[in-house]
Amino acid sequence: MKIFTTIVIAMMMFAVMIGCSGSNGSNAGPTSSAGGGQPSASSSSTTNQASREPMEISWLSFDFPLEDGSIGQKYVEEKFNVKLKNIRIDRTNWKDQLNVFLASGEVPDVWLLWGVSDVDTYSKQDLLLELPVDEEIKASMPELGAYVDEKNPSAWNDGLINGKNYGIPITNLDGAYPLLPYFNENWLKAIGYSEPPKTFAEFEDVMYKFRNNDPDGNGKKDTYGITGKGATSIADSFQSVFGAFDIAPTYWGLNASGELQYGLTTENARAALKVLSKWFKDGVIDPEFITSDGKKQEFLNGLTGVSTESWTYHKPSTQKEDQVTKSNYFPRAAGNAVAAEGYVGSAPAWGITGNYLGMGIDVDKTPGKKEKIYEILNAMYSDIDTMKFLMFGEEGVHYDMVDGIITRKPEVADSLKNLGIGAYYGLLPGKSEKFEAMRLQKADIEWRADISEGVPLLFNLVKFNLPSAGSYPDLVNLEKQYFIKFITGEVDLDAGFDAFVEQWKRVGGEVLTKEANEIYKTLQ
Repeated sequence: MKIFTTIVIAMMMFAVMIGCSGSNGSNAGPTSSAGGGQPSASSSSTTNQASREPMEISWLSFDFPLEDGSIGQKYVEEKFNVKLKNIRIDRTNWKDQLNVFLASGEVPDVWLLWGVSDVDTYSKQDLLLELPVDEEIKASMPELGAYVDEKNPSAWNDGLINGKNYGIPITNLDGAYPLLPYFNENWLKAIGYSEPPKTFAEFEDVMYKFRNNDPDGNGKKDTYGITGKGATSIADSFQSVFGAFDIAPTYWGLNASGELQYGLTTENARAALKVLSKWFKDGVIDPEFITSDGKKQEFLNGLTGVSTESWTYHKPSTQKEDQVTKSNYFPRAAGNAVAAEGYVGSAPAWGITGNYLGMGIDVDKTPGKKEKIYEILNAMYSDIDTMKFLMFGEEGVHYDMVDGIITRKPEVADSLKNLGIGAYYGLLPGKSEKFEAMRLQKADIEWRADISEGVPLLFNLVKFNLPSAGSYPDLVNLEKQYFIKFITGEVDLDAGFDAFVEQWKRVGGEVLTKEANEIYKTLQ
């Protein structure tokens, strides 16, 4: 009997132990009670909970909100389960403040880079993480990758430093379209043209008649065909004329030998400059182009009859608005790229790269951080809801949809920056073609497609960094001086042009040409 009692007690104690183990043991499974069981707490679930804690990401952009906790910041944090640390650097004193910040030993995780020079500088200081184009950027941000591949594939080369990529391009959508000539439509009709010129001979005829045939009807010979920006930029001067000879003066392109050559040193440039020199001698070109900085708006103020610009200045919605608000409004007609005899005829385009987003070198020290940043950036570029909120805020509060177009409420426009709405978190949304239909009127988009269709484009093939580029600061001044002297006739374009090219090579051009070709060949 004692033995039996002992066995019963032992069995009861064992059952109690099993029950305790089922409630609190680390290896127990869920119970099967009628009310349904809950998973037991465990060390693995504690680890999973820790992994769900928000990951801190430091963020450097411009137009920062003055205080943390803005609605833009909260949107990103809640949507992606992260904690953003805002880095505030004033754009007006960016480099100095950034250098002080970097000297503290801290590096931004997401980092706005103002052009390839920044990519070059900070990658060589081992502050930027390498971001391989195919394996990472195209794989993690497929819509951005597809856009660059379609519009300007050579742009992938622009940000390379010693063959490695350190930046995600912040795509410049306008840079994918040609810089076309825009004509004063009233003047065209006054000289007998019902549409813009289609050949170079017609273009030249229009330039002379704009000067000589009193297109504004005021009885005075006070109009010119065209002008340039001699005081500031030869790149923005007479683009349509140089394009007729298939070059842009400050772009690198491939010559007949398949070698890169700087535009202003080519025979194409000599031919274009001869035309411009003749026009200047005949009074077709505004003589003030030498000192013009482009701010006088000679075209819009009725001094000249043509201007080569971005499509955005003359799109239908802009002209409609100008017609109401400007007393000197006149209709502008988009021309096409015309070809000089023996040439194709091309239009320059800015190219879709300019600024970049980089990742700080410390990003790789936290597992999963790089992937999380890519996830956020991809959503900012391709997810409509994310783009709308970070660019414009909340519908009905900060903007309204008017005929399918996002229209900011003027009463809150000044407060958006401090709400974290706009450039600080919205750098990429404003650069996505997918988002254009909500920002631009349908008529503008269709008009842009129409005027750009079939236009041969000139892209600068050397936007990547040349190691010796900073070693020859006098080259820019030399180019500007001779550019003006060739057009005004001060220097002969036969022997004088050859002498210029030789001097250009001696003061650094030959070194840059060698570097450009060596690097370019490694990218093919």
